[in-house]
Order: sequence, then C-alpha cells, then structure tokens
Amino acid sequence: MIYNLNMKKNKENTMEPLKDVNEKPSLDRWTWLLKRTVMDNNWNVLHESFQTDNSYFRELADTLDYVNDEANSVHPNHLVRQSINGAIGVFKVFREVFALDMFKKHTATPYDANLIISMFNRTVAFEENDQALLDAVKDAFNKRRSDEFPLVNTLDQAFQISRVEGRPPNPYKVPNNVKMLLAMIIDGDMSKAKAIERIDSMANNHSLKTQENKGLWRTANDQPRPQVWGEDRWKNEMRKYKWAALNDYLYERVAKGRTSLTEAESKRIHKNWNQIDIPQELEVSPTFIRVGTGRLIGKDRTKTITADVIKTKH
Repeated sequence: MIYNLNMKKNKENTMEPLKDVNEKPSLDRWTWLLKRTVMDNNWNVLHESFQTDNSYFRELADTLDYVNDEANSVHPNHLVRQSINGAIGVFKVFREVFALDMFKKHTATPYDANLIISMFNRTVAFEENDQALLDAVKDAFNKRRSDEFPLVNTLDQAFQISRVEGRPPNPYKVPNNVKMLLAMIIDGDMSKAKAIERIDSMANNHSLKTQENKGLWRTANDQPRPQVWGEDRWKNEMRKYKWAALNDYLYERVAKGRTSLTEAESKRIHKNWNQIDIPQELEVSPTFIRVGTGRLIGKDRTKTITADVIKTKH
C-alpha cells in the first residue's frame, strides 16, 4: 500500500503519523504525484511518448531524494515517508532506473549522479557487469573532452555532480505557454496559429501592465504569466513537450471528473497529435504501476514492476 486515505488512529501506537499535510513534503502533492506517475490509464498505449513522459517522474524522484536525505529531518512518521517505506523495494528500482536514464540523457541531478556512483561501486564489488551502467560511466569520462558537450570542463560536470551553467533544474516541466496552447486547441476549438496569436496578445498586455505595476506580473486568477515566443521557439517547445502536455491535460480532466471527451474534442486531439484515436471515456486504474524509463519497458524486462506491487486506496 502506498497511501491509505482512510488511515485510522491506533491507540496502541504512541507514535502517531503527522497530520499536517502542508508540512514539507506535502502529502497532497505526493498523493497527486502517485496518481500522475504510477497509475495506469487507457490512453498510454496510443503512443510511446505517453509511456516515457518524464515530466513528473522527475518530481517523484526529487521527493524521494528529499525524504531520504537525513539533512532534511523528515519525521519517521510523516505520512509521505510511511508511504515510501510501504513500497521501498519498488521505489528503489524506480529510483535507480530513473537515475541511469537521466544520467545517460545528461540531465541528472547531483542525487542521480551520486546514486550512479553507488551503483557502479556495487557493480564492481559484486562483479555484476551491468553493461548499460558501465557504458554510461565510460561516456561520462569522455564527455569532458567531447565537442558535443563544450561546456563540460570538469569531471564533476561530466558526472553531473555539479550543474553546467544554463541547464534548467527540471528540463521536463511543461512550460505554461504550451499548457495554455493545448487547452485553447482542445477546449476552445482554436487553431494552433490562432491560439499562439492569443497567447502573444495576452503576453504583450501583461508586459504593459508590468511597466505600470513596477514589475509585478499577475493574471486574473494568479496563473503563471504567458510569454512571447518566436516561431522557432514555439516549434522547439512543442516538439519537446506536446505529449507531456497532453498527458497532463488528460490526467487533470480525470482528476476534475471530466472523464468524457466529446466527439469534437477527440477529433481535435486526433488532428494535432499524430492522428491518435483517444478514447472518448478516459479511465485511470488505481492498482497498477508504470515507470516509463528505459529498461522497465524494454524488451528484456529484467526489472519489470508488476501490477500487484503497489495499490492506492481512494
């Protein structure tokens, strides 16, 4: 069990779980992350990018790292820690596979990098000869002198223990512009060009308001501000994020109880996302874990996580 919303008080237990869901890490956010990352749905088989969407796997991994870092002093009975401990073996597999995936993509955090080093030491000590891991470490040594990575000047940077200047902390987080564009296309029946024009207009309007309000950026409902992007920026960002944004959109619809897509909405998705035929009734299963990173969905399936490992209760 990862999390039981109906957890009852145990009078015999003198160490009660912490009740404050706002205490870091947030229990509400953790529960949402589990629903967004480890629950199956009836649209992920339509395109491989649904299965390898790292936009919230990164946040899930970061939360695991925060809780497990002794420096952060997360209480032993914090409900998020209890949730993690309840499926520690599953999360250990996820964390190692995800760290290797990020390391190979050169988007690792220092936590990822240190985990890779620990895995490498274990591989050498027990002569496991994990070829994917050995190749990743070899490539890291070579990055320091590679033309492909001109900003990598030290071994700490090559092993991603220290961040290369200019690299965002979470390169998988979907930009607000892309989220706005997607909602305008699906919910508002707007063309991509019209939606971009509307976002540019909103961004320019906010720019004027910023000058009047001494640099304060606000929208009517305190949403992140839109930005003005050029044509090349739009193409690049949509190439990187259009599937993650659609995944977010579909999950959020389910979370809000909007599980039925109209025929018109399905057609808009079909037109703008590689002609996929999205189910008109969206379904999310509470008893399945899918980790769409590398070997967990690869042919050898050496570390497959099965459906009965994690169960969440509503």
